[in-house]
Amino acid sequence: MTIWQHVPFENEAAIGEWARMKGITYRIIRCWENEPLEADDLLVVLGGSMSAYDDIGFIKNEIEFLRKRIESGGKIFGICLGAQLLASAMGSRVYSSGTREAGWRSIDLMPHPLTDSLDKTQCVFHWHGDTFDLPNDTVRIARNDAFENQAFATVDGRIIATQFHFETTAESMGKLLDADGEYLQSDSVFVADTDTIQSEAHHIPTANKTLFELLDRWNQTLS
Repeated sequence: MTIWQHVPFENEAAIGEWARMKGITYRIIRCWENEPLEADDLLVVLGGSMSAYDDIGFIKNEIEFLRKRIESGGKIFGICLGAQLLASAMGSRVYSSGTREAGWRSIDLMPHPLTDSLDKTQCVFHWHGDTFDLPNDTVRIARNDAFENQAFATVDGRIIATQFHFETTAESMGKLLDADGEYLQSDSVFVADTDTIQSEAHHIPTANKTLFELLDRWNQTLS
C-alpha cells in the first residue's frame, strides 16, 4: 500500500494500525517534499491544508497521476484533500463552500455495497471548507446538514472519497489542533472549539472501527 501525505501533521493515523493488523506493508510519499509519486495496489491519499485548485506543482502532478490511475482501474481511497483531488481528477469542480466544518459531527451513510453493513449514522471528525460536485459514474455515500457531498464512491467500490476523517486518533487530532488550530477561528455554526473537540474524543474508537470495516471491503473489492 502507498500513502500520499501532504503535510507533516496529517499522517496515516489509524490506517497504519489497520495495515499492521492485516499484515499489509506500506510506504509514505511525502508530497510536499516533491518525492516521486508512486502507487501500489492500494493507494491512500491523505488530507492537507492546501486546496485541489491551488497553483502548486505537486498538487497538479497528483491530479494528473490520479487521472491515469483511475483510467487504469487502480484502487484509491481519498480523504479530505485526497477526496477533492479525486473529484478534480474525475472532471468535477472543486471549490470553496463558503463555510467550514470542524470537529465531531454526524453524517448519514447512503446505500452502497461498501456501506451496507455499517451503522447508517456515524459521528466522525471533520476539518474542511472546500467541496466538490459529484463526479460522473459515482454515487454519493454520505451527507449531512453542512455538506451534501460528504463522500462518494464508484459503483464497483474501487474508488472511495470522504471529506471527513475516520482515521483520526487522539494523537493525530492533537497534532492537527496544535499545528492548524487557527482554522477554528470561524463564525461557521459547523465549527467547534478546541475544548469541545477534545471532550468528544470518545468517538475515536467507533470511527476507527468503521474505518477498518470500510478498508476491509475496499481491499476485497475486485480482488
